[in-house]
Amino acid sequence: MYDTVLLFGPPGAGKGTWGSVLKQIPGLYHFSSGDMLRALDVDSQPGEMALASIRKGELVPDEFVVALWRERMQRLVDFGDFKPDEQTLILDGLPRTLAQAQMADENLNVKLIMVLDCPDRNVLIKRLFGRALVAYRIDDANEQIIRKRFDVYDRQTIAVLEHYPKEIVQQIDVSQPSPKILRDIGQTLVDFLHT
Repeated sequence: MYDTVLLFGPPGAGKGTWGSVLKQIPGLYHFSSGDMLRALDVDSQPGEMALASIRKGELVPDEFVVALWRERMQRLVDFGDFKPDEQTLILDGLPRTLAQAQMADENLNVKLIMVLDCPDRNVLIKRLFGRALVAYRIDDANEQIIRKRFDVYDRQTIAVLEHYPKEIVQQIDVSQPSPKILRDIGQTLVDFLHT
C-alpha cells in the first residue's frame, strides 16, 4: 500500500506543474498518469490505443490504465526510485473513474485529495492554448475537444470523489497568483500529512 495524495483537476488546472513542484520536497514522490500515457510508443498497439482516445478527448480504458500504472509503479519500487516506506505518493491523473478508484484501492492508502480548479474555466482554456503552442500537445489546441474533456472530467470526477471520505477532499483555487496557490497547497499538506 502506498500512502497517497491524489491530485484532481480539469485539463489546464496545473496538476503536472504543481506535482513537479511537490516532487522537490523530501518525502514526496510525484507520478503523472498523463505523462505515462504520452510516453508510450505511438507505433505500438498500446500507444496507438491510448493516443486515439486522447485525440478524441476520451479516457483511455480503465483496465489498461490501471494495469500499466501498477507495472510502472512496481518498476519504480524495484529500481529504488520510489520508496513507499519513506515517501508519500503524489498521484496525478489516476484514478479518473470510479472503476479505476475501485481497482486502485488495493494499492493506495489515500490520505488527501487536492482538487485544483477555478470558477472560470475560460482561464484554463487560455492556459491550454498556451501549452499547446509550447509543448506541442495536440489535445490542447482545439476548444471543442477541450470542452469535451472538461465535460468528461466533471462527469467522472463526481463519482470518484464520492468514493472517498468527504473530509479528505480539499479544494484549491488555481486562478489565484502562484504564491497563493503554493501557500494553500502547502498548508493543506501540513494539515493532512502527519508525519
